[in-house]
Amino acid sequence: MSQENVEIVRNAVAALDRGDIDAILRLCDDDILITQPPQLPGISSQQHGHRGVLEAFAIWPEQWDDYRVEVLRIRAAPANKVIAITRTRGRGRQSGIEVDMEFSFVFHHSRREDQRVAPVRTRRRDRRSRRA
Repeated sequence: MSQENVEIVRNAVAALDRGDIDAILRLCDDDILITQPPQLPGISSQQHGHRGVLEAFAIWPEQWDDYRVEVLRIRAAPANKVIAITRTRGRGRQSGIEVDMEFSFVFHHSRREDQRVAPVRTRRRDRRSRRA
């Protein structure tokens, strides 16, 4: 089952790269739960269902100027989890701080009807933007 879960996450990432939101939603259960890190100001800590997936996709880019994500690796983890390790780069829209950090997403698949996604910051390097 763990390799099957890895393939689901890989397919979702590929769909995201193509901009195919419908394909991503087809891979997500109607009751999917997404948990956001507590560091995001003014953001609900959880999003539910397909509507929540769309909300979650909107949250991250809204926080940044020049936002980019590169998937470094995707691997199976114990207890039917999949970890996607990414590199996130951007400049904070409000702070102007440039960020280049590794960020991991943990996907939990206990049953088709119980999917959860939780982003986890793993490493971070902040650089103040240079202003003229």
